[in-house]
Amino acid sequence: MEHRTQPVAFVALWQNKRSEYHATAQEEQETSARIEEAFVNARARGARMYGRYGCRWSTGWQYFTFWLCPSFEVLEQTIAELEAAGDFKFADSRHIIGFPMDDQDMIDAEYLREGGPDPERPIGFFAMWRRTDSYYHADPEAWERSDRAVREAFAYARSRGARMLGRYDCRWSNEWEYFTFWQVPSLEVLESTMERLEPAGDFWFADSYHVIGTLEPHFRFGTHLQVNPERAEGGY
Repeated sequence: MEHRTQPVAFVALWQNKRSEYHATAQEEQETSARIEEAFVNARARGARMYGRYGCRWSTGWQYFTFWLCPSFEVLEQTIAELEAAGDFKFADSRHIIGFPMDDQDMIDAEYLREGGPDPERPIGFFAMWRRTDSYYHADPEAWERSDRAVREAFAYARSRGARMLGRYDCRWSNEWEYFTFWQVPSLEVLESTMERLEPAGDFWFADSYHVIGTLEPHFRFGTHLQVNPERAEGGY
């Protein structure tokens, strides 16, 4: 299958289960070690992981993360290893997978060659969207004006230090059409960008779902903070 050899973007949102709080010390240590090994293997296969973000304050999820994988096979192998490690025994998760689109206004090509979280941009922003009926019924000139204003808002965000790590087509994997992930220096930059997108008509022509999180390099297993460096490099 052609798609299986294409690069893919992966977003995971997850929250801990009650079982995480009742795990024995041995279960915690063994599971954490196997998860860390899965991350090491994933990076050895070419996966790039761009940080873990705590988002309980902005959504029902606890954390989210964004990865780029050189192929679907690499992602599939990694998820299989996480399954074997017992990761899903302790967490409920939602996974979104997308294929990269050629959208130069929404990608920092130079930064995408690297992996890892960016401590200078500690805010993670994940958005999914789908076009509404108003998009299809709008006058073409009105839509073009809106698109220009949206692109100007993107340019503003980049000028304020936001890094946009691509636009991805996810229609085949869930009910949304596209998603994007940004690393942002502050909530003020993100808020002022949203203030520009609102009058541009971005939320009139599309339904959207936003998750905002703060960079958390250390994962919390139940009530215990995990400080192993492998989990601090951006896995989940």
